[in-house]
Amino acid sequence: MSNYAVVTLSFTRPVYAHELRPGDLFAFPDAPHTPLTVAGVEKTVVSPELTLLALTLHGRTEQLHLPAGTPVHPLHMVRTVSLPCLLCRKPQDVELDLPHDGEPLSLVCGDHALKTDQTTEGE
Repeated sequence: MSNYAVVTLSFTRPVYAHELRPGDLFAFPDAPHTPLTVAGVEKTVVSPELTLLALTLHGRTEQLHLPAGTPVHPLHMVRTVSLPCLLCRKPQDVELDLPHDGEPLSLVCGDHALKTDQTTEGE
């Protein structure tokens, strides 16, 4: 059964460039109205203190190079997380768009979640 209930918390934590993956949509804090879509990420470790990223962006011919610790503003960042059911501890994979849906806190699996599509006929 794929029904479940997830409790999330608003996504307010800082996000850094090293967290980006292909398919993510982000903007720089200084240019919030310029969305960029990640097509690929290459990482180069220069030293234990410095990692550089080469981001391939949709619609751009040249890669964007920046330090891995550069803060970014996520606009679309889909992640699959595994959460145990609060009642039976059975793990459930949940796909969330973190900036839109929030970060997951807890889950009740489909075996225990209230069925919202059930109707009572003849009453």
